[in-house]
Amino acid sequence: MATHQISDEIRKNFHLFTDNFPFPVMLIHKDRTILEVNKTAEDQGYPTGVRCVEMGKKEYHKVCLANQALTDQSAKRLVAYFDFRGAVLDTYWIPLAGSDDLYLHFSPDITEWAKESLIPAKCESGIDCSACNCG
Repeated sequence: MATHQISDEIRKNFHLFTDNFPFPVMLIHKDRTILEVNKTAEDQGYPTGVRCVEMGKKEYHKVCLANQALTDQSAKRLVAYFDFRGAVLDTYWIPLAGSDDLYLHFSPDITEWAKESLIPAKCESGIDCSACNCG
């Protein structure tokens, strides 16, 4: 695994702006190495020094927009229901201004405020209807 250096200024500013954010935030290198995590992510056991694509199942990362965000140098957003979390997430990939290699990634859970059409119906058995033949 490659070792990445980030400046003390970037590290300090990352924590200054994200440590009080109530959801996990990661500072990630374009090769997907997690360089820093905010306080919430740290409290939830998010690691640093590993590649984010190695967290969870590979299929969890099929909707990743990091490459597009870095190529366009613009923020990308995806609001969707994620089965593996059982939640509607408002997911962002935001390149750091002045850097071609770094981006922020975070996914607040907005299930409480999401349109019902984003949340799969559940059968009486408690599973997602999309996973069965109930209807």
